[in-house]
Amino acid sequence: MTEACGICGSNNSVPWLRRREWRYRACAECSAVWLDPLPPKGWAKTFFDQAYFKGAGRGGYVDYLADEEHHRVNARARIALARRFGAVPPGVWLDVGCAAGFTLDEARQTGFGVLGAEPSAWARAVARERFALDVFPTLAEAQHGSAGRIDIVSLFQVLEHMREPIAALRAARSCLRPGGTLIVETWDRGSLIARLCGRYWQQITPPSVLWLLDRRSLARMLERTGFRPQAMVRTSKRVSVGWALGVLAEKAPPLAPALRALGRSGLGRLGVSYGLGDLVSIVAVAQG
Repeated sequence: MTEACGICGSNNSVPWLRRREWRYRACAECSAVWLDPLPPKGWAKTFFDQAYFKGAGRGGYVDYLADEEHHRVNARARIALARRFGAVPPGVWLDVGCAAGFTLDEARQTGFGVLGAEPSAWARAVARERFALDVFPTLAEAQHGSAGRIDIVSLFQVLEHMREPIAALRAARSCLRPGGTLIVETWDRGSLIARLCGRYWQQITPPSVLWLLDRRSLARMLERTGFRPQAMVRTSKRVSVGWALGVLAEKAPPLAPALRALGRSGLGRLGVSYGLGDLVSIVAVAQG
């Protein structure tokens, strides 16, 4: 049992929710919720394997590469957000958890220099072989060669999967030049839809999701790691019907085989806009 909060350090935590064999705890001080116990260090290297990206459940994808069109739509929206807050080419963009590299490929096409960090060996191989991207296995390795010279660091739906999010944000800060831009896209457990859904909220997906954060805990994290927030906005994204059916399969195990099979059909490739108010983007500046 891990009673100390990894966000604020408080020992004032309580059991929050149990999902099958997994348990979450909630911090009474900063409102962060975490999977208890957290997985061992290095867990991501084996968890985010090819099966995670292609139909094995565990909070993953029915077919990540088949959804390329939708990933690129989201990438272009993310790049537009970055430019809106002053991040412009030819700055260097480091995408943490870059997966197969669709966001980095889109950023490079608009004139940014690009680097990636991705724990999945399978996804790194796709990014390197298909797009000739420079992708490190860990943020620590990216940090070693990039300290103080990166203009933008992004973590798109990644922070909630990281065992030590505070350490990750500090590493991101060390990569950035003073005044550089941090962009975090993550899920808000304080949103209306999350509160209405309760224990059935789609983001409660252990053991993939380690942290359930809200605006209060996110603000606390930025304060502790050397960032000055510029904006925290609701975000919509393009998803495939297959992804949505995969989420339903996680929540309804008896129906999972049929739902995943439908997700792999032609219907699964269709795209829809997801904008229920529980996805947020935070833009912050690295303080000197």
